[in-house]
Amino acid sequence: MPRVLGLTASLRGARQGAGVENLLGEIRRLEDRDSLQDFLEAETRTLLEEFERCGRQDGLPFDKLYARLKAGVGLHGLSNSEAAMAAGLWGAHKEGAEIDYCNLQRFFPESGSNRNLGEFREHLLAADALLLSGPVYFGDRSSLAQAFLEFLYSDPECLAHLHDKVYGGIAVGAKRNGGQETTLVYQLIDMMNIGMLGVGNDSESTSQYGGTVVAGDVGTAAADDYGMATSIDTGRRVAKVSRVVQQGSAINSGSRTRIAIWLLQDDEDHNGLNRVRRFCDEVGRDQGDVEFEIMDFTTEQVHRCIACDVCPVEPGLVDDYRCIVSSKRDLFARHHETLVDVDGVMVAAYSPQKKAGLNSVYQKFIERTRYIRRDDYAIGDVLSAPLVFSEIDSNQNLHIRMTTSLIRHHTVMHPPMLGFEQNGAMLNWDSLVARGKSFVDNARNLHRGCLAEPIDADTKYNPLGYVISDARSRALEASGVADSVRERRVVEAEEKLKRRLGNQMP
Repeated sequence: MPRVLGLTASLRGARQGAGVENLLGEIRRLEDRDSLQDFLEAETRTLLEEFERCGRQDGLPFDKLYARLKAGVGLHGLSNSEAAMAAGLWGAHKEGAEIDYCNLQRFFPESGSNRNLGEFREHLLAADALLLSGPVYFGDRSSLAQAFLEFLYSDPECLAHLHDKVYGGIAVGAKRNGGQETTLVYQLIDMMNIGMLGVGNDSESTSQYGGTVVAGDVGTAAADDYGMATSIDTGRRVAKVSRVVQQGSAINSGSRTRIAIWLLQDDEDHNGLNRVRRFCDEVGRDQGDVEFEIMDFTTEQVHRCIACDVCPVEPGLVDDYRCIVSSKRDLFARHHETLVDVDGVMVAAYSPQKKAGLNSVYQKFIERTRYIRRDDYAIGDVLSAPLVFSEIDSNQNLHIRMTTSLIRHHTVMHPPMLGFEQNGAMLNWDSLVARGKSFVDNARNLHRGCLAEPIDADTKYNPLGYVISDARSRALEASGVADSVRERRVVEAEEKLKRRLGNQMP
């Protein structure tokens, strides 16, 4: 059972001392979503009442009010960031994880030196996954979150412990478009850069970058029902992926792990393809249970996505090509079955300084994967990562764009693999190969762990914001067609599993 550590990066934290342990017990006792909502409403209201009691109703300046508030006992109440975290930890708990919690302000106060770091290290070293919640500051994280990251860089043991652990984020902003997603993306990149595996929220609230909560004034977070849903889903996603990775690492045998490399941008001299081949040769050396399949799509014909009102055009099996683009020369029509039958995906590109003459299908390819995402996340739970060979000063930032697109497929994100080139020479080849081997290890564990999980027929795309698609989904559910298709998909998945394992489960 994984242990998920929740961290809040807000100076307005209400819980202190025994109040933190009380919070964990209170979360564990909440039986359902309604009881969670009642709890969040009551606790955020309690903090608002504390603000009033400490001087807001008397017009006391905020610095004096804040000092009074911090002097309180800290047994009750929840700030907006704490409420979002409580929702996330409840989701993790319901997924079967152990839960733990720390407010970063206890260790990194607004003024003065860091404190209680020995206690903090104990929490970190016991964690199998991190869930980080905090406010938005100018479209970025809080300085408390930054202090946490700086601490990790100063502590080799904690840094090493978190390598290959699972991370998910929650951001709280004053508006629906208040910088939550940019905050989550920056934080995701940072946590992957230290070696963590990144996930977003899960399929129930439409897989994106994590929890996005709207709350400006004190006590308002609980009113954002969708924000709380994304927070719950992020906690649940972190717990599930952490469990799958754990159980996969305990399995010593099983089917071969198939890793696809989709090359989507290259120059006329095929420098990208040559580097991908060399990379796979070195990373795959002595990896007898791993297969690499390099797919050079840079010269393929890719039709643009026309953004259908319903997508895919009809319900069916995962292996069936069901995009409305019907040209037999189209990349997706030709390669669909191979694209959706993978255990790991590296999206590869060569990024030179000179863009003239570049063969790139990257943007068209990514937008056409819309039908794969909307097909109940056909490549969900697959480890994915950017693999970019970039000349110095190419100024393309492809790895960030790839990361933010891939995670929306409900994948698990491995740290990007970036090879830097100058005057034809790779400057960081050894570290690039090392990160590639890390990808292989994690892809193997995630793949084996997924094989040991019961086949999940409940993961389905939620067409939020698409009225026509939502109406069709509801009609399919009401008619029984959706259930029938899901049953067929489970049978198909079981048959594939038997073929791959020779009827021997790992």
